[in-house]
Amino acid sequence: MKVDLSEKVEYSVVYADPPWPKKKGGLRKSRPRQTRELDYQTISLEEIKKLLESVKTTEKHNFFVWTVDEFLHDTEIMMSELGYRLHARIIWDKENGIAPAFTVRYSHEYLLWFYKKGKMLMPCQDMRGKFTTVMREKSTKHSKKPECAYEMLEEMFPEAIKLEMFARNHRSGWDCFGNEVE
Repeated sequence: MKVDLSEKVEYSVVYADPPWPKKKGGLRKSRPRQTRELDYQTISLEEIKKLLESVKTTEKHNFFVWTVDEFLHDTEIMMSELGYRLHARIIWDKENGIAPAFTVRYSHEYLLWFYKKGKMLMPCQDMRGKFTTVMREKSTKHSKKPECAYEMLEEMFPEAIKLEMFARNHRSGWDCFGNEVE
């Protein structure tokens, strides 16, 4: 279901893939017709923070926020300013990646798990300890997140009311909003 954040629904799992204010890297000489602009609209850190803050949550809830190295510390600071603590840095090993300046390949992203003190929504009993802090799934399309991340959250929190922020598609069992969701 596509949602309006001004509605009164409260969420216990919030999963966000913010459109961080970045541009494509790489040399334009090798791809002269390609621009540095991404294929989607980006927003400022302050706008991202306001949107994350606007979500209505249940008393016990968790935020899961995607980020990359460039915005790792900004993300942690932003969520701390909103009253959240970092529980885990889950790493997605994309099994590929770009090599800026022809150095090392950036083949990972972070899914950061945040909670408020005394208000963490715990995974269901059967799923505690099942998942590690490393997910391995080959990336298929720029910015498309791995299926295994959704599956992990659905298994850990089967009864939770879930929201995907900045979504591209509808997913059964989740409310969502994003510029690309119809």
